[in-house]
Amino acid sequence: MKQSDEPLNHSVKRAIRILEYLATVDGPRDLAVISRELGMNKSTVYRFLSTLEEEGYVHQDALSNQYSLGSKVTWLAANFLAKIDVRSLARPFLEELARVTGETVHVGILDQDEVIYIDKIDGNQAVHMASQVGAHVPVHTTAMGKVLLSGRPETYWQRYVDAVGLYPRTPFTIVEQEGFFAELRRVRANGYAIDNLENEEGIRCLAAAIFEAGGEARAAISISGWTLSMTPERTDDLAPVLLKTAASISQRLGFSPASPPVTPAPELFPRAS
Repeated sequence: MKQSDEPLNHSVKRAIRILEYLATVDGPRDLAVISRELGMNKSTVYRFLSTLEEEGYVHQDALSNQYSLGSKVTWLAANFLAKIDVRSLARPFLEELARVTGETVHVGILDQDEVIYIDKIDGNQAVHMASQVGAHVPVHTTAMGKVLLSGRPETYWQRYVDAVGLYPRTPFTIVEQEGFFAELRRVRANGYAIDNLENEEGIRCLAAAIFEAGGEARAAISISGWTLSMTPERTDDLAPVLLKTAASISQRLGFSPASPPVTPAPELFPRAS
């Protein structure tokens, strides 16, 4: 076990400084520039760069001799992000959101042509909702489904309608394709979706997407409540709170607003012809 007074490995710290520097500059740099801007001896920087290059974490251009990050950094980041459990990561944010709003909070992901709940925290309502972790619900009738689908190209919307159909769950479900596509465009513009009693009578729900590092919507977070408390006016008030929470979780997943969008694979709805 490491003792608290154990000296730090300064060589490792210097190597990390070099990697962080190369990650933040806007292009390759030569040895002299790296040495000068980091305030480190040129021969020392060269030794670290040579070792990092040998291991694949730094790349030296054969023509310019300038250095940039190597492909091994991408591999390392991808493996780190792949091991992040969005459910565990989001849990503290869910707890805080449920505490602040007093409503039930869910996290869900797309599972083929449905949404599956992967976490739930009940609010302080006298009557709890029937939703359960592991349960599947339709995409087109839920706020989480709509917000996740809205980020896909419109060809995916058609694929979903052709594969699944817009069957009603309640009298309020949007069952006309034109109206459904107009709703998805509103969701895309607003950044959040509303299930206005469309999946379960008496329940109104608000959802926003959680993005991963590459810019793809990995999951969605929602606030749900009985219409007695979740009035249309209250959903307007809660939208900024929800969006802030979703952004905080996305940031923990490595997402930044500048991340390029990622188009999901076409087999999202495999039953489509």
